[in-house]
Amino acid sequence: MKPLLTPLEEESLVAAIREQELRTSAEIRVCVSYKWIWRHERYAWKVFERNGMRQTRHRNGTLIVMMPRMRKVVVIGDKGFDEVVPPAFWRGAVDAMVRKLHAENPLEALRLGLGILGDELSRHWPREEGDVNELPDEIIR
Repeated sequence: MKPLLTPLEEESLVAAIREQELRTSAEIRVCVSYKWIWRHERYAWKVFERNGMRQTRHRNGTLIVMMPRMRKVVVIGDKGFDEVVPPAFWRGAVDAMVRKLHAENPLEALRLGLGILGDELSRHWPREEGDVNELPDEIIR
């Protein structure tokens, strides 16, 4: 199967992750999976756990999982995020990304999702003095 993103697009996406993380003390990860997955949210939580995303200081890690073969997007967040963000936020973020995915391309859909998350995360966890990047920014496969 043809890759969802070219190497140049992947670099651009990692830069977009870093740009959003400069606004917040939260951590954002992106996973792109080409597997045929039936239980989308369950898969996303497995990726979340496998990549140590519960290890952030404020429990405010968030994950975007894009499954192009399934035409699905899942956005999940750790305990801290769920305590301050209403459940409708997740659905709205996913819906916006899926619309962008169908109208344009995967890179633009992921950038949109990163912007939506960055806006929300920076409201609740603005970047702090001496903030460190707790999780890698590279795309998870």
